[in-house]
Amino acid sequence: MSFLNDARAFMLMGALLLPHTAFAEDTAGDHFTRGVEFSKDHDYVAAMVEFKKAYELDPRYPVLFNIGQTSNELKDYAGALSSYERYLKDGGEEIDADRRKKVQNLIDELTRKVAAISVTTNVAGVSVIVDDVDVGVTPLASSVRMNAGRRKLVLTKSGYEPITRIVEIAGTDEKTLNFDLVSLSQSPGGTGNVGPSGGDTATGQGVEHTVWPWVGLVSTGVLGVATGVFGGLALAKHSAFEDALIVAPTTKDAIDSARSDAKTFALVTDILLGTTIAAGALTALAFGLDYGRSSPESTAFIQPMVGPGMVGLNGAF
Repeated sequence: MSFLNDARAFMLMGALLLPHTAFAEDTAGDHFTRGVEFSKDHDYVAAMVEFKKAYELDPRYPVLFNIGQTSNELKDYAGALSSYERYLKDGGEEIDADRRKKVQNLIDELTRKVAAISVTTNVAGVSVIVDDVDVGVTPLASSVRMNAGRRKLVLTKSGYEPITRIVEIAGTDEKTLNFDLVSLSQSPGGTGNVGPSGGDTATGQGVEHTVWPWVGLVSTGVLGVATGVFGGLALAKHSAFEDALIVAPTTKDAIDSARSDAKTFALVTDILLGTTIAAGALTALAFGLDYGRSSPESTAFIQPMVGPGMVGLNGAF
């Protein structure tokens, strides 16, 4: 029995069982046979691997039907649709009218479960991955077929920030999705034109800035506000002390209490003012050190200074 007649001898909904001798290479026949065996065991993932390998080694159009049927079992309706369409196209007149009609009915049913999206990007050469399957690079020659439901799109290009999106798409939908990739040299924390290796072409490597300078800036701001508040309270307490001196009747205890309050708030204000100034100086130094590291000529450093009656920092940037 010939290869074609042997393929036609089986019912449409069953896997096409091709004789081992139908394949140009023995290994292709072995993979196809294992694919059929896996299908009988309902191990469709393994069956798909075997059928695809058989087709890769010896691309016979009847194998496309097995691939389509296995894709359907795996709920990969877009893959099944493409395989069935190619099966009819490659088989041409060798496929009898009855089988062609039945396969076309399967195609019509699958079409209602499949959507299509067109992907455009602001730069060319972007790799588009749908549900972990690479479907090509932009500009894509055609729209991308995908199963209806929630799909994950990942767009990557060397030197640009990757984009990941989850899209919900219904059967028969046709959508156009536009993506703008941002160059790593333009994104926050970018330090120059980033080459294919992902490093900084100006400095030889990317520099990651720390958060400590910003923590210092916030802390300085908080201290500054506290200094202003206590400064206002100190003035109020000093005014109350002066009132206690001239307002009659008064007592020595009232004057002493007012004087003590005024001194206490004045002392707290002085301490906060000194702390604010020191925090501001350290914050400025931290910013200089942090951003100075992004320059290849930078000689930024900071050293503690400890001596008799002295504790401080010495730095340069």
